[in-house]
Amino acid sequence: MKSNAVPLTDRQLSSLVENAICVTMSLKNLLEDELTLLQKYFDEMKSAGIPSHIPEGALFYSITSSLYRKGNLTMGELSKSISAPMSSTTRMMNWLVDNEYAARLSDPDDRRIVRVALTDEGRRLHEYIESHIIKRIRETMQLLTKEEQASIIHIFEKLSQVFNLQEAK
Repeated sequence: MKSNAVPLTDRQLSSLVENAICVTMSLKNLLEDELTLLQKYFDEMKSAGIPSHIPEGALFYSITSSLYRKGNLTMGELSKSISAPMSSTTRMMNWLVDNEYAARLSDPDDRRIVRVALTDEGRRLHEYIESHIIKRIRETMQLLTKEEQASIIHIFEKLSQVFNLQEAK
């Protein structure tokens, strides 16, 4: 991937890293805040015997998003798709399965392969959480001009592609 961009100074790159960390932490905090706000939803579920606390909110959201969008995956595929260690992915999947938000399924073509998928309740939970997150992101994005919104979306898509290419090497 060639670029005709002017090389950045060390100070510009340092500032970029600082800002990226700030945005990443803000998004992670936003997710955690939303999950805290949704505690009432989980408290209602607790009466049905389902635990009311989601551990590791960002990992939970990454896993449910990946399964929601991609369907049945092996644990290896899931771990790779969210760029998380297999041990963390397995721990969260155990929690999801134990609380009936996900299920382990046998592969129809190879009985040795185990796939994971969201249950109907897991899909509903993901949709519910995602609707609140989208609402908050929309409120934040409205502080930007249409051009800035388009730019930030384009930049994050491009960065995602670049990082995915680097991981594939």
